[in-house]
Amino acid sequence: MKLLPAFCLLSALIMAGAVQTVAARTETRSSTVYRCGPEGRDLRDSPCPSNQAASAVTVEYDQPSAALARAAKERAAADLKRAQALEKARLKHEAEARKHLSTPTGIDGLKPVPAVIAASAPKPTQPPKAPKAPHAPKAPLKKTEAQPMGTEATKPGQAPKAASAAR
Repeated sequence: MKLLPAFCLLSALIMAGAVQTVAARTETRSSTVYRCGPEGRDLRDSPCPSNQAASAVTVEYDQPSAALARAAKERAAADLKRAQALEKARLKHEAEARKHLSTPTGIDGLKPVPAVIAASAPKPTQPPKAPKAPHAPKAPLKKTEAQPMGTEATKPGQAPKAASAAR
């Protein structure tokens, strides 16, 4: 029971110290902003021209101290160096993996091709193919006799059909 009040007092002192250190790291600054133009949509850091109505507003903001800004820049530079080193290591690792894990394959991707044949060996020469034999000429077409008017053409071996009498 005696520890609880002491713990509360200690935590209150720590929090008060933390608030003071945060306040010491930043400076509260103020700046005046002038609203010009129709409906005050034109914001300026200097007074408006004389023919326009203006309203001045004071804006307060926290400005980080020079030490805090310098520390942020140093952290950003260190992060950039670490990122570049990690990228270089990744690219090196990927190149090694491609070199060790790749094997030459055939066009179909299934069977490996010996390295000698794959790139540097000349292709074996094959004798030229013999020309194809010419086809036999087709038989000439027979001329058919002129058919009398009114008869229709028929298939070979059939008698001509007579013209219809209903015409």
